Amino acid sequence: MHAIRGLRFRDERGITLTELAVTLALFGMIMTGVMLTWSKTQQAYFVGSEAAENQQNVRAAIDFMVRELRATGRDVTVCAFDYSGPTSLDCTATKVDNCRVTKNLQALGYTANGCQNIFAIPFAQATATTIQILSDRNDNGTVAGTANSSAADEGAENVVYARATGSPPCPAGVSACITRDDGTGPVAMVAIDITGLTFTYYPRPGFPPCDAIPPQNPCPPFALPFANQQQADNIGRINIVVTSQTTIGGDQVNRRLETDIILKNRLAN
Repeated sequence: MHAIRGLRFRDERGITLTELAVTLALFGMIMTGVMLTWSKTQQAYFVGSEAAENQQNVRAAIDFMVRELRATGRDVTVCAFDYSGPTSLDCTATKVDNCRVTKNLQALGYTANGCQNIFAIPFAQATATTIQILSDRNDNGTVAGTANSSAADEGAENVVYARATGSPPCPAGVSACITRDDGTGPVAMVAIDITGLTFTYYPRPGFPPCDAIPPQNPCPPFALPFANQQQADNIGRINIVVTSQTTIGGDQVNRRLETDIILKNRLAN
């Protein structure tokens, strides 16, 4: 009878304070690990998301530039641009008269000066961090935004890309940005912190310094600054590198994107 009573007492004695404390401590350790893992996962997710958005902004900037740069020197009428040859410019009085009269471009705004000193890439504006590009997008023989264009011209035919700092032209809180100026003033393309924008210019095959025999592979780039307009008129390829840096979740995130553009519109005549 005493044994049964003792067994009953042992079964109903419950959990001791020591056991409860140990259990809570173990539970706390497990939950701490779970919360730390969850916190790190959330942080990694947000950092990855912000980094992806940052990279997408840089990619969008490059893609936009590429579309316009590929149109550099568009000249369907062969009347919009001057071309610097080995000894002289090709926009002669004969060429201007032919464009005005024979091609009937005078009605579209082609002036007496015509294409004189209008270059697809003015050599003074082709630097490591800036480029000016011109194109005759509406095929009227003139380039909008130049001294020889008329009010009839339409579209962004004269554009300057550059890296800028401060606000404006960059948005408030953005230390650096890429700007696009189509004649109405520089406008920030991308609201991101740009740490670098670099243009490297390569000559078309056969033009110095890519005229060695046998041909160099790859061709060496032009040395900057450009010596003259003839060099700028013989750019065959442009390499663009954009780098950005931003702080996300306390971590510094760097991005670098690079692309090449082959210019086909303004090769030597």
